[in-house]
Formats: sequence, C-alpha cells, structure tokens
Amino acid sequence: MSKGIDAEAILRTLADVRRSIPYELKPLPQEGTAAPIAALDADTMTDFELETVAEGLERLTAELSGALERAHAKALAEALRVYYAAEELARDPANAHLIPHVDAMRRAYEHDYGVPIPAKRSNPSLD
Repeated sequence: MSKGIDAEAILRTLADVRRSIPYELKPLPQEGTAAPIAALDADTMTDFELETVAEGLERLTAELSGALERAHAKALAEALRVYYAAEELARDPANAHLIPHVDAMRRAYEHDYGVPIPAKRSNPSLD
C-alpha cells in the first residue's frame, strides 16, 4: 500500500497562496456536483485526495491566469494612453525631445505584438 498525501495541508497551503496573491481572483463556475462518498478503501481515498488537490491546483492556476490576463490588458491600455499622449505632444516642436521615445515605444509594440500600434481613433475606450 502506498503512503497517502496530506490533502488537507496541501489545500490549506493553496488557500494561503490564494490569499497572498495581489490580484482579484474571480471564482470559476462550478461544474456539476460531486457524487456522495461511500465507504472508501485506502487506494480509493488516496485517489480522491489526489484528485481533490489536482482540482484545487487547476482552479487556482485558471483563476490566476485570468487575473494576470486582466492585469496585462489594463497595463497595455495604460501604456497606449501614454503612447498616444506622447505622440500628440511630440508634434509640437517644443517637445521634439519626445520623438525618440515615441519611436522606441512604437518599435517595442511592433516587436512584441507583430503589428503596428492601432490609431487612437480606433480605440475609443482609450480616450
């Protein structure tokens, strides 16, 4: 017989990790309901504990991925706001020193996303 895991300790650690994450984690929709647990032998109990821990890890991973995607989208929107403002300011000869920065931001965006920065008018949410 193989030695079981301490599923409770692992789930407590996952809960602690969840609380320490500085992003808003949105719970995922529940998938059905679990069947009641009848009398379980040691192997079945170990399998159940492993499955429970795996599900907990998968949920945390999915929730964290969603939170990071939302944070990335917010950071990108803010970066584009800065770019559009710098681009507008650089049109004034008094702010010619901004031109190299605007060019660098444009190159970085194109390098990272493989497409040119969208025109400001095509992003009304960024106004």
